Amino acid sequence: MSKDYTWLKGFATIMSKPHQAGLNGNSEPLKSIVFAGMLETVATLFITWLHRKSPALIDENIAMMQPWMKNAGAAQKNTLTSLPFDQALLSTLTISFIGILGFGFVMWVIHWAMTKESKKLYEITGISAYGSSIYAIGTLITGIMSFAFGSLQWGPHLGVFINPIEHPFLYAILARMNIFFLASYSASAFAMIGYSHIEPKYGKIASIIAILLVLSWFALFTSIGALYTS
Repeated sequence: MSKDYTWLKGFATIMSKPHQAGLNGNSEPLKSIVFAGMLETVATLFITWLHRKSPALIDENIAMMQPWMKNAGAAQKNTLTSLPFDQALLSTLTISFIGILGFGFVMWVIHWAMTKESKKLYEITGISAYGSSIYAIGTLITGIMSFAFGSLQWGPHLGVFINPIEHPFLYAILARMNIFFLASYSASAFAMIGYSHIEPKYGKIASIIAILLVLSWFALFTSIGALYTS
C-alpha cells in the first residue's frame, strides 16, 4: 500500500512559496510537528558536537555562563565537553518542541485575531511548523560560521556587533535577531495566512506581529535573568 507523504512537501515549499505552502494545507499536522522537532534537534545536536571540537568556543561558552552560574569552571567545562548523548538529545528535543508549540500558539492567536475563525491549535501549529526547515538551516549556518571564526559573535545576526563575553545578556537578545530565524517566523506567518485563504498582502502584517511577539517574549526572559543575576 502506498503511503501519503505530501505533508512533507511543505517543509520545502515554504522556503520559496510560503503562502502557497499554507494554501496546500496539511493533512498530517501532528506528523509535521514531530518532524519539525526532529529537524531542529538534529541541526542543534550537530552544531553542539561541532562546537565541542573548538577549545575557543568551549572557553567562550563558559565565560558567558558566568552571570548565570557561580563558580563556573571545571564543572561547566566538563558538562560542555562530555554531556551524555541521551541527556543532550532529551534536553534538545524538549527545548525544540516547547519552541515549536509556543510559536504555534502565537500563530493560533494571530490567526484568530485576523479571521475570528476557531481553528484547532494543532492545525495551525502544524502549518507554522513548516518554518522549522528554515530555522534548522539557520542553526547550521550560524553554528558553522561560529566554528570557522572561533567565536559565537560571528553569524548572520545582530550579535555580530558586540562581544558576547562582555555583554552576554545583550548578546543573547541580539543573537535571536538572526536573518534565518526571522525568515522562519515570517514564512510561517505567510503559510498561516495561506492556510486561512487570506490574501498574501496580510502576511506582512502577520509576520511583523509574530516577530515582535517572539522577540519581546525572549527579551523579557533574558532581561529578567539579567536583573536576577545583577
